[in-house]
Amino acid sequence: WKQWLDGYREDKAMQPAPAGFVNPKEFIRTLDKYLPDDAVVVADVGQNQIWTARNITINGGRFLTSGGMGTMGYSVPAAIGAKLADPSRQVVAVCGDGSFQMQMMELATAVQHDVAVKIVVMRNNYLGMVRELQEKAYDNRLMAVSIDGSPCFTKLADAYGIENELVDSTDKMDSAIQRMMNSDKPFLLEVAVEDFEKTIL
Repeated sequence: WKQWLDGYREDKAMQPAPAGFVNPKEFIRTLDKYLPDDAVVVADVGQNQIWTARNITINGGRFLTSGGMGTMGYSVPAAIGAKLADPSRQVVAVCGDGSFQMQMMELATAVQHDVAVKIVVMRNNYLGMVRELQEKAYDNRLMAVSIDGSPCFTKLADAYGIENELVDSTDKMDSAIQRMMNSDKPFLLEVAVEDFEKTIL
């Protein structure tokens, strides 16, 4: 059963992204390679949560998420709390562009208190999980799921004086993740994900 699951996951996860984008599952697996065993990964709610839960190595006490509560905007404040609780551990928040905009004011908290939290924002210009449900249940009739007017998150990080990088191709993943992990300051990665990328396999 586990062999079948591993094979299925491998087959479905590694389809290449179009030019200018990154496969989010591949990104999470690449991030996983650079995480210390005691790192804490905090996933928000939405597609990012599914991609992270399916593709990160989960050790005891390492993975935090809001589960079925559906509290978008959970990851960054939770990650800041985890980092303050144990500054010796690497802490990474993974969120979507929708959930990030429900908590982006916490960048000020990270800077103000010098909390070296790492933030990954998966940007696909949609409330992606809701969009997927509408595609399935309502025959592709989409309503109130586009967030195309979102700001550039790297420029937002610049405004707060936070180190940052845009990852918009597979060949940028390793160097960007290494740069983030080696920083002793707050750091934001904006990851370009194709608009209609799915979590449902």
